[in-house]
Amino acid sequence: MPESELFPVICTADIPTSDAYTGSEQLVPGTPSSLVILTITNTSNKGSDPLSSSASQPPLQPFTSPFFGQSVEDAAQHPVFHTASFFAVLDERSARDSTALLAARDPNGSVRTVRVTFSEVQRTLISLGIGSIGFAEIQSIAAAQSNEGVYGAPVPGQGPQKGGPAPRKRLGA
Repeated sequence: MPESELFPVICTADIPTSDAYTGSEQLVPGTPSSLVILTITNTSNKGSDPLSSSASQPPLQPFTSPFFGQSVEDAAQHPVFHTASFFAVLDERSARDSTALLAARDPNGSVRTVRVTFSEVQRTLISLGIGSIGFAEIQSIAAAQSNEGVYGAPVPGQGPQKGGPAPRKRLGA
């Protein structure tokens, strides 16, 4: 069985350790964790690729991020991202609204981003990694929703409708 791809997660702001891996508690059942939180410890080991080790597991110990205060574009220039096309960013907004920024690093060095809910981080990164959805498609879906452009967030006014007749079922189709 092939090993699952690991995706880097960086912190650009001071995020409480309890929030730094909230997404791990909302994984798709039956799937292994695939998120690696990059710290000073696992990015400073010369000759060691943090993305070839193992996924971060809760509970996390307090850590220091080498990306604190950096923009997503600046952080994407770090050598650890030379093999990673997609990564997640926990920023100041992450602690406030339980969202993360997903970033796609293009071969030319540019970085595209979209905000997603914590519960969608791993699922979306895996989908991007296997190619079942494109980054532009995720950006388009997030922009079309009336929820501040957050992918995976519930859209106000959408939900189960009560009181109306159910649509007819088609059998054998």
